Amino acid sequence: MWNAILMPTKSNAILWANALFLFLLLALHMADPLTIVFAYFLETIIIGVIHLLKLWLVGKYGKKSTDPKKQLTGIPLMIFFCFHYGMFVAIQSVFAFSLFESSIPGLEDGFHLIHNYTFILGSAGMPIILASIIVNNLTYFYTNFWRNEKYREYTPDGILMKPYVRIFIQQFVVILAFFFYMLFNSGMIAAVLLILFRLFVDLIMFSIKKDSATLEILSKKLAKTPEQYPEIKKQLQEYSE
Repeated sequence: MWNAILMPTKSNAILWANALFLFLLLALHMADPLTIVFAYFLETIIIGVIHLLKLWLVGKYGKKSTDPKKQLTGIPLMIFFCFHYGMFVAIQSVFAFSLFESSIPGLEDGFHLIHNYTFILGSAGMPIILASIIVNNLTYFYTNFWRNEKYREYTPDGILMKPYVRIFIQQFVVILAFFFYMLFNSGMIAAVLLILFRLFVDLIMFSIKKDSATLEILSKKLAKTPEQYPEIKKQLQEYSE
């Protein structure tokens, strides 16, 4: 099973290409190692913007909620998500900047969000790194949501909270990179470990997409009874969003 998850294939090539591209930037000194760490942190916002598009697609073409209390859809639901997700990102930003402020000259305390975001966006190599991450996310969105018309399977309230699991994992990885940085006192080691660990997590999540062999294997292993199998399979597949 692990060979199927970790081996480079045509379907997961974009994940491997993005990781190798970041390693190339590091090797050629075209980007500061900590810029890569911050870029992964900024990916939270990219994921949120793409999720707005998902909400619009589901609201227009997806299933309708059967619960009268969950009929919010379209622009009102997108506005609600922006507010809710924005607060979530702001709180995590304060926490993350507070961790790094004493170690990185130029950062201020965690509550100076505008200054700190301006500072990290101006880091050397940030535009090209962000471009690669945007391409990676858009490709994943196209292959795993748009092309197979998965948006027709959801209700607006059913997909609303889906990015939070992925974001929680992502932010955990970034915080882990901070501890690597503090432990080894090396931005290069932190960046390399972050890229490797993030690639590992992305490959796992990608492997449990709809109708994959890995999804079938994991679902059967986690299901304690045959009746639990369909629900566990559905939940695992949704985690890949």
